[in-house]
Amino acid sequence: MNYKIYQAILVGIFPATLEAILLALFDSNVVIWTFFQACFFWFSCGFVIHLVEIPNITSFLIKSIILSVFMNVPWFIALAIVPNQIKMLIPLIVSSIIQGILIGLISKFSNKLTLVNEDLNNGRIK
Repeated sequence: MNYKIYQAILVGIFPATLEAILLALFDSNVVIWTFFQACFFWFSCGFVIHLVEIPNITSFLIKSIILSVFMNVPWFIALAIVPNQIKMLIPLIVSSIIQGILIGLISKFSNKLTLVNEDLNNGRIK
């Protein structure tokens, strides 16, 4: 399997784990299927953000924030707009921006680790 896929899996594990911890700590009444859905969503979000490249956007943080917010639109609709809980929209947007920043930073860090590993394997670093 391509190293980029391994990286994407590792990048996806971080936001999924963070979501699991937050749900376990702050929402003890969460239904198990909702818990799995949220964790799988954030895993997918990290996985996709790591693999996707957007033309003309060179900043990895801007890319991560845009994709994170865009991928969260269904959650915004389901959790804030449909039940007429508009006051929940701002916290949802802010949390998706924070997760997007974290995913972007982890993605960038994993890319740097891969470059160092490749240099070590090819003898460029001793």
